[in-house]
Amino acid sequence: MYIGKDFKFNLLWHFARKNLFRTMLVSLTACVLYKILGWDFVAISFLPIATIGTAVAFYVGFKNNQAYDRLWEARRLWGNITNTSRTVAAMVIATIPDKSIQREFMYRHIAWLNILRLQLRKTIPWATSKESLHQDYLSENNELEKFDEGLKKLFMDMNRMEYYEAMAGRSNAAIHILKKQIHEFGRLKKQGVIDEYEHSDLVKQIGDLFNSQGGCERIKTTPLFRQYSIFSRIFVILFIVLLPFGLLREMDKVGVYGVWLTIPFSMLISWVFFTMEQIGEFSENPFDNSVNDIPISTICRNIEIEVREFLGDEHIPTKLDPIEDIMF
Repeated sequence: MYIGKDFKFNLLWHFARKNLFRTMLVSLTACVLYKILGWDFVAISFLPIATIGTAVAFYVGFKNNQAYDRLWEARRLWGNITNTSRTVAAMVIATIPDKSIQREFMYRHIAWLNILRLQLRKTIPWATSKESLHQDYLSENNELEKFDEGLKKLFMDMNRMEYYEAMAGRSNAAIHILKKQIHEFGRLKKQGVIDEYEHSDLVKQIGDLFNSQGGCERIKTTPLFRQYSIFSRIFVILFIVLLPFGLLREMDKVGVYGVWLTIPFSMLISWVFFTMEQIGEFSENPFDNSVNDIPISTICRNIEIEVREFLGDEHIPTKLDPIEDIMF
């Protein structure tokens, strides 16, 4: 998630350069055909192009609204995971007197958080933008590591390789952690460590975690419906290609060299429309490791810090600092 107060030029240029070069080439071609070769017929009325631009703006706006809803829902789901994690930690510590059981349970919870993070960061080709601009921008980000390698590193850092042996090869390792938590609550209830009401309340909290994970997986595995995603890009490209030919006569009225103003104005207008389309494209999947995605790594680390403080651990990890104003 980008947290800077303004966008730096190098970031804007990174996302806009391909479109600007293409637009410059098209508009330059239009100017050469019209002014140098004298092909007046390539200049078309601006009215139909303006009509197309208005329709495209509405269509792109609708797509961006849907993409924003997915982004905001993802943030709400991780907010619920944060709140539920705090509740579970407080309830476990309050109801289970054995500190070793408390620690084992909460370390499994931390493992679940990070496994879910790694699972959501997996790349799904059909659900990911064809443009890898967001990954190119910070190519050395450690979230791009392979899932199995990341899983092994996670448990190695926690000194819980037995978890890795149990989880390796699972199609959905995260839900097996939650299943283990519920089984542990059942075992503690049978042993009389917790009563029926405490057991019921604790299991409900795990149920909330199941629901939050399911919500995240639904967003991850269901892309924005293609009739909105694909045609939005097609309409924007169509508008950008026609735009210079509609500006030729308008700019030619400015003066002898006014027609060449078609190039900068076409580039400016196309940048606005293409950027709006890109915002929806890159916001569609809030777990795709983009610079504007949900900072689940930071959220996981913050939850881990709070949980381990609840447990009274001495060696608490530090918070993750933003990299170039980007929280991961």
